[in-house]
Amino acid sequence: MNELYQRLGVSPNASAEEIKKAYRKLAKELHPDLHPDDSAAEAKFREINEAYELLGDPEKRKAYDKTQQVTAQKTKTRTTQTKTGQSRTTRSVPIDFSQMQSGFSQFFGFDPETGKVTDESKLSGKNPLDASDIFERFMGFK
Repeated sequence: MNELYQRLGVSPNASAEEIKKAYRKLAKELHPDLHPDDSAAEAKFREINEAYELLGDPEKRKAYDKTQQVTAQKTKTRTTQTKTGQSRTTRSVPIDFSQMQSGFSQFFGFDPETGKVTDESKLSGKNPLDASDIFERFMGFK
C-alpha cells in the first residue's frame, strides 16, 4: 500500500516540496547517463518518474490517495491466536460473486440460473442439476 510514496522514500503525508526534493535526489542518483549499462538503475529511474508524475500533480495525488484509502478499508487485517500461542495475521478480502456464474457455466457446461446447456462436451448426458450420482458415491451405496 502507498507504493508510490515508498518509491520516492517519503511518507503519505509529505508536503509537495518534500516529494519534489526526494524525486530530484533519486533522479540524480539513478539517472541513466550516470549508469549507462545498468538496467536495474534504469528501471528504478522509470519507477520514480511514474511515482513523481502522479504525486507531483495535486489532482492526481488526491485521486491516488483516495484509491489507497478505499483499498485499505476493503482489506481488513485481523490478528488471531493459534493453538501454539503464536499470533497470526489474516486478511479478509471481499469476494466478488459477479463473475461466478460465467465461471460456473464454463466449468460445468450449463447455466445454473436458466438451466440451459452451454457446452455439451462437459455434460455426462444426465440432468446437470442431478446430484444423486455424487450423493450415492459419497454415501457408499447405489
